[in-house]
Order: sequence, then structure tokens, then C-alpha cells
Amino acid sequence: SMKKALFSAMVMISCVALFSGCIKSGANITTIDPSMTASIGTYNFTASTVVPSTIDTQWQEPLIKDSLKDLIITGNSADLVFTHDKIVLGLSHYKGRTGNYSIVRSEAGAIYFHNGVASYATSGIVAVTRITSNSIIGYFNFGTFDGISVTNGTFNVARPDAIPF
Repeated sequence: SMKKALFSAMVMISCVALFSGCIKSGANITTIDPSMTASIGTYNFTASTVVPSTIDTQWQEPLIKDSLKDLIITGNSADLVFTHDKIVLGLSHYKGRTGNYSIVRSEAGAIYFHNGVASYATSGIVAVTRITSNSIIGYFNFGTFDGISVTNGTFNVARPDAIPF
């Protein structure tokens, strides 16, 4: 069952990354200082843009009346060589609260895209530490199935208008 949950989380994040047309983007919503940084070995990842999106997941659980949303945060690299690198974080059934979201328990998911290769997280955490009137702020750390360690991750992203707080 753990493998099935992990696989489900990876499929969710993959669908978001591949089919971004299915998501509602919050690109025109601004935050004071959008950012995403992380350490990957000796490499320092810095995002040039940080985009919040939501996916309505109610269709997966039709008996639940409340609208369920997954929050997706995409940090697109500012690197001049690896211009398509990005880190994608996902929070399952996000309800606009602070807290720690476990990748192992499928409460969160993460992918590091480097040079066209997707490295899916198998362990780690995504934490929301602060929510303001226009921002979601937090940190993340994760290890991938292919041995990449993403540490000291931080994010500050605009609150997408699709989430009813």
C-alpha cells in the first residue's frame, strides 16, 4: 500500500508537470518577494519565477462534498546553462493551513527536473510555515529515487486565488 501511495503521488506531480493546461494558474497574483532556493550537492538552485497552481481533485473522491485542492508550486531555474531546470512541489488536499507535509505519507510530493531528467522524491518534507494575505511561505527537503539530495529549500509564493481560505 505504501508503494501504491508513493506511486500515486508521483503520478499526480507528473500529471501537473506534463499537463499544466489542466491547472488554474495564479501567475497574475503577486507576492511581495516570490522566491525559491535550494542546495543540490554543491549546486545552489535559485528560481527566476515561482508559480502557484491548484488542481481540483474532487473528481477523485466524489462522495466528499468539500472541494479538494492540491497546491502545486513550481520554481523555474534562473540558471543560464540549464534553463529548463525546475523544482515542483505538491501538497495534497491543501486547505490553506500551516504545517508539515510528509512525502513518505503522500501528503506532499516533489520533483527535481535537471537537464531533461525528472528525479522524483521518495522521502522528505514540505512545510508551510507562514501564510499572509498574499503569500505562502515555507521550506522543503527531499531525497530522490536516483540518489539526489535537495536540502535547505525555501519558498515564498503568491497565494493562488482558487484556494478558498
